[in-house]
Amino acid sequence: MDDLIKGLRVLDSTTMVAMPTATHILADMGAEVIKIENHTAPRSEGGGIFPDNKPGSNFWNRDGLFHTLQRSKLDITLNLRSDEGQEAFKDLASLSDVIIENNRAGSMGRLGLDYEEIKKIKPDIIYISNTGFGYTGPWKQYAGIGRMFELTCGLSQFTGYTDEGPRRVGAAFYDVPVGWTAVFAIMSALLHRQKTGEGQWIDFSMYQIGVSTIGDKILDYVANKRNGHVMGNAHEYYAPHNIYPTKGEDKWIAIGTENDSQWFTLCEIMENPEWCLRDEFSDSFSRHKNREDLDLLISEWTTSQDNHELSDILQSKGIPAGPIMNSKDLLFDQHMNDRGFYEQITHNSSDNIGKQIYSGRAWKMSNAQSKIRRPGPGMGEHNEQVLSELLGYDTDIIDDFYDLGIIADQPINQRSSSNPPSLEKLKEEGTITDFDTDYKTSLGLE
Repeated sequence: MDDLIKGLRVLDSTTMVAMPTATHILADMGAEVIKIENHTAPRSEGGGIFPDNKPGSNFWNRDGLFHTLQRSKLDITLNLRSDEGQEAFKDLASLSDVIIENNRAGSMGRLGLDYEEIKKIKPDIIYISNTGFGYTGPWKQYAGIGRMFELTCGLSQFTGYTDEGPRRVGAAFYDVPVGWTAVFAIMSALLHRQKTGEGQWIDFSMYQIGVSTIGDKILDYVANKRNGHVMGNAHEYYAPHNIYPTKGEDKWIAIGTENDSQWFTLCEIMENPEWCLRDEFSDSFSRHKNREDLDLLISEWTTSQDNHELSDILQSKGIPAGPIMNSKDLLFDQHMNDRGFYEQITHNSSDNIGKQIYSGRAWKMSNAQSKIRRPGPGMGEHNEQVLSELLGYDTDIIDDFYDLGIIADQPINQRSSSNPPSLEKLKEEGTITDFDTDYKTSLGLE
């Protein structure tokens, strides 16, 4: 099978989660992605996810989140505040197809590295600037991170429970979808360039991605003047449609019926208890009106059921259902493993990380290869390779770059990583549910 986008070169001058997600997807699909890293600060200062919860002496190369987001990429360090670093960036840009940056609006312009400057040396460059709120509008200078957008963009109007205020989903919900959407924008721009020879600048706003995901709610207001509200785990017009407790500690199942046929089938599976015949459950409107009473009755039945076994039974009868999964459940889920979603990667021995498992992509292709190409790079691991082999810089120049701090292979002004709390302490505080001491054996990492 062919690498899908082999030959595409991408400069990745990004941080955080959203845009590194976009670039590792491109790298997994075969693009040569060169991560340009800022070495004037550590990658992690004790807040990372480290193997066996141990930062180690070279903690900046052991952060699990970094390796998840930077896999399949080459890595060089450049101090872009130096004239030499800016010139090296431009040299790389002249040989690249795509540049991605996610600084606050105007930052790259102040360095002389914005789209207007780069297109002078590479007219057909695709240059994407990801900001919180875009380059126009009254909020253009506002800072934004993924964890705030579900609140700002309107999603929290529909998340949470009726007796509480707005709630976040939990994790940085929008970061990853923003990364996926960026891939779509980049590939669209490349297709346009293929047809016309024209490059372009993509002004990419995370806020707009967030708002677009609740488009049906905006349409409901435009068409019907209805302003939605929080409904917990219930549905706007389907019932029963909720999550229900099952046998075992903190075990749940999601069940959703969409029509009378599915409701009658559910009643049969429950062995037709007498309450199924009550008038208040006789049609879809009545069931929705009395959904709280209905949910209590269904919960009494599900508490004696195994969530996986019940899901299989309901699905076999055409009723949408599924067990509520946590992160451990997902890692051992047979369906995900049978589809090859998880990929095992062996890290560089110097980082003392060993084998680790990473999530793959959300799709499979019949005639193209998409996989993790290499583990996340060490800081500045490919400085010499990129500067020498790609740009033709000689050894003396590269040595001078190291001496002047323009490039590096470890953070400058390194600050020691504080020891993270023990797993026992995290469990006691409620930060984690539990931990497995034999997880490596269970996951086949030993």
